[in-house]
Amino acid sequence: MIGERIFPTKFGDLCLTNGAYGRDLRGRWWARPPGESARRPLDGRTIVEHADGTVTVRGMINGGARSFTLQAGVWEIL
Repeated sequence: MIGERIFPTKFGDLCLTNGAYGRDLRGRWWARPPGESARRPLDGRTIVEHADGTVTVRGMINGGARSFTLQAGVWEIL
């Protein structure tokens, strides 16, 4: 699944839809893996921002019952 980068609103809200990811106004990264109902903090992971606005997250992102990777904005279910 191709994810979508979301930017905070002018009020600071970071509204993540299914498969979206973004950085809040405090600089903290968040992601909502595909099929998951809640967003997950990406604390402690290395985030690489690419010129096209996509990101790569080093390491797995744990969802409810599944794990994911995010490479250049593309989600993979492990």
